[in-house]
Amino acid sequence: MSTDTKAPTPATSTPQPDSVVYVERIGNVAYQLQEQQLDVFNDVTLWNDNPRLIPHLGGETGALDEAGLEASLAQTPGYSGLKKSVLDIGQLEPVYVWKGATMSKYLVFEGSTRVTILREISREENGTPKAGTHRRVRAKILPPNFPLDHRVILLARIHVRGSGVRTWGRYIEAKFIYDATEGRAGEGAVLSVSDLANYMGKSPSWVSRLRDAYKFALQYVEHIDAKDVNVHGQAAEYFSTLEEIIKSSGFGPKLKGGSEEAEKLRSEVFDMVSAGVFKEYRDARYMREFFEDAEKWAQLKSHEKDIAHRLANELKAGNSTAKARIHSLHDQIARTMTQEDESIGAPELEELHKCVDLMESKLAGDVGIFRMKARAFAQALTSASLEDLLSLTQDDFLTMKTGFEDLTDRLQKRASWWPKA
Repeated sequence: MSTDTKAPTPATSTPQPDSVVYVERIGNVAYQLQEQQLDVFNDVTLWNDNPRLIPHLGGETGALDEAGLEASLAQTPGYSGLKKSVLDIGQLEPVYVWKGATMSKYLVFEGSTRVTILREISREENGTPKAGTHRRVRAKILPPNFPLDHRVILLARIHVRGSGVRTWGRYIEAKFIYDATEGRAGEGAVLSVSDLANYMGKSPSWVSRLRDAYKFALQYVEHIDAKDVNVHGQAAEYFSTLEEIIKSSGFGPKLKGGSEEAEKLRSEVFDMVSAGVFKEYRDARYMREFFEDAEKWAQLKSHEKDIAHRLANELKAGNSTAKARIHSLHDQIARTMTQEDESIGAPELEELHKCVDLMESKLAGDVGIFRMKARAFAQALTSASLEDLLSLTQDDFLTMKTGFEDLTDRLQKRASWWPKA
């Protein structure tokens, strides 16, 4: 992008098309937003708290001037592709702008990248027959009294529920969620987890997990904080790994809290992440297995690059047998049910019983399926509550009574251990 931030000379004004009014529900209000054509240099200013810039500015948003914001936006993913699209087919969607009573220019809440691209193209076209062609941006005008919680809802709707180049990525989503539900420095929470989840089109558990993952990432930022490191950029780069670590079953909870043990363990883990021992975030799914194996944990602490990837592959190879998969089945189901936060019904339970029947058909001959089931039944009887017993029908009881009478008769005749008369 050109470093010349001076606005080109305006082209001769051309008649604007009839204004369009959009009716949009944001929060609990149906707004009528008028579309206007605004000059990208004279009428609008970029938002210096734009969440998209966090990984590029080390979290220090609000510190750049207009030229610095443009330069930073030009580094964001999808910039060149969006510029080509604007050149080929023009601006497809309006941006959102807002101006308070004391402001001289509209603040671009959503669409800063498009405004930056139009400015860049206008500078490139200055002095050519195309001068002024890309100088105006279509914008939806938000009302002067547009509240903060509706700004959060608007951005969540676009960048979290949306798709394509407009999505933020998980680290920025997580910070956005954290700021909205926990509050930024000196500010209170804007929305509850459940309300934000509703506007995002996500479950409250999804929102809570991402918020907690960002809290963990903040601890990582504090741990590696150094003047020569863009800590937020590094946290964004490793965020998927950090998220996997903190939610890992049997290990993640050990990292929480302010105990000396938790702090020591967090320090070890953060050093591993910073050193690059995880080649990809999926390697962190084996943190419990790594931690419970002293040799593997020592290898991770050696900070050999990508060592977790090799150890994870070794574990996966060892888990490829039927026996290994059966042993890990309980944890997999428990983890999935926790993540999806839903209950199961009779059909799912029936499928699990089919799996049990299949495994029982492969039991070693000396184990005895009937004996295992008899023990399980006896245990169920002795541990049953009064409420469980009273839930039985008369038919249930008579069926069991008939079965016990038949069992007693057959054992009395055949079992060598049965007391003789």
